[in-house]
Amino acid sequence: MKFGDVNQAEVVFETTQNKTLVTYGAMMQGYVTNDLSDKALDLFEKNPLKANEVLYAIVCNACASLSNEKVIQLGKKIFDEMPKRYLHDNVLVNSIIHMFMSFGEIEIAENLFSNIKDKTSYTYGAMINGYKNNQELQKCLLLFEQVKKENLIIEEPIFLSLIGACSQIGIRSICEHIVRQIPLSQPSIYLQNALINMWGKSGDVNQAKQIFQSIAQPEIISYNSMINVCARNGMGYEAIDLYNKIDENIRDKISHICVLDACSHSGLIDQAQMIFNKIEKQSVEIIITMIDCLSRMAMFDQAQKLIDDYEKSNSPNSIMYTAMLSGARNHRHVVLSEKLYNQMKSLFSNEKSDLISASILLSNTYSSLGNYQQVEAIRIDRMKQFGKNAKVGVSWTEVNGQLVRFHAHDRSHPQSNEIYAELERLSNELREHGYEYDSTWITRSLKDGETVESVLCGHSEKLAIAFNFIQHSLPSFMQITKNLRVCEDCHRATKLIAKIRQCDIIVRDASRIHHFHTNGQCSCQDHF
Repeated sequence: MKFGDVNQAEVVFETTQNKTLVTYGAMMQGYVTNDLSDKALDLFEKNPLKANEVLYAIVCNACASLSNEKVIQLGKKIFDEMPKRYLHDNVLVNSIIHMFMSFGEIEIAENLFSNIKDKTSYTYGAMINGYKNNQELQKCLLLFEQVKKENLIIEEPIFLSLIGACSQIGIRSICEHIVRQIPLSQPSIYLQNALINMWGKSGDVNQAKQIFQSIAQPEIISYNSMINVCARNGMGYEAIDLYNKIDENIRDKISHICVLDACSHSGLIDQAQMIFNKIEKQSVEIIITMIDCLSRMAMFDQAQKLIDDYEKSNSPNSIMYTAMLSGARNHRHVVLSEKLYNQMKSLFSNEKSDLISASILLSNTYSSLGNYQQVEAIRIDRMKQFGKNAKVGVSWTEVNGQLVRFHAHDRSHPQSNEIYAELERLSNELREHGYEYDSTWITRSLKDGETVESVLCGHSEKLAIAFNFIQHSLPSFMQITKNLRVCEDCHRATKLIAKIRQCDIIVRDASRIHHFHTNGQCSCQDHF
């Protein structure tokens, strides 16, 4: 199994006459190690012997790695039927916590955790990693503070989870706080790559470069991490230079995807096509990235040809259509958007999440043209099929050591009155500099008492910007992370705010990192 020779392992297993729990455990663990967790679950159910703590731990890890609806029900059933005396075994409890966190059942995991008397660093690690995977980033940081109070030895897996959480938050000051506590005398390659990724996602390219350059002989994973940093931060030419330094024999799928993504987000279409045409093994992920690149540049005929060529020998892929639909939305190409959406409904009727995304993209295309009747019709149809499913836009920022979260039109913060007063001041300054709010980025009809300005000023990233200004009247720098893509109105407004207030603003959205400079320009060059 460790050699990856699953077939030979299965032959040995089948010819073993007196199978013990150790035999079943070795086989199940081998399946999990080789990404065949479904086979591990099948074998667990076929096992005629009474399972012990080890088998239960393995099967929980198998469930965690799959986490589909059927497996979630199976995992809960296994837990309910498990002898509760086994819950004194810390290794098993850690696996159960990992399983429930993978299911998104945070409360169950928290209850298990709170009932453990002698918590180890591994137990804390399972919770911290679970919080990270469930976007409960503040809980990650709070639990880390608790680990320090317990004076436990903090192993590298905990730091890796914390760095992962910092990468999701993407706020430099929080990254710096965590890094100060990591022993970096002899960091492993995994830790180095995690740090490159974290600094890149926080917009600190120089820190990422320093770590990359400190690696005497970078492996492919280090190159890929650094190329991805360049891609996210709008440094397309730097990404291509790094890519060209990698020996052709060791470049992998990730290398190709990262450099094509960098070209896509920097508008380097000619360079992307040259690179793409030289790739011998064009995987589905590589083709999707190229379709995204072409669609961003409104080269829809070429994007469609890639889809057509792929489908000559493969089943249709929903993400290819979504990438093209996203480009059609950006360019307000309503006819193409309708065509792609209808194709997706026909081809991918069972792929709920992709159809939800497609529905939202088509709805946004209609709203960009002011066709709110069609927007409402799409919304009602989506509600009938999938229920309430629209992802709420949320922005995070950090001021004075406090991580603050805002959603659109949020008035829950104690300083809301001051925040909205500052928004009004910002709005007045924007108008004085000739700014006009873009109503095409409003995705619904206006309600009584609303104006285009009031709706767009209520976007979560604008609230976060205003909050920063009321904390420091003349800040030279602020940083915001948003879970969705920044709309074009917020992008234009933030460029001008950075110039008017002479404040560098970094906004990381779901797609990339925007460095808004005091000259009124953004690092993305409006390719987003």
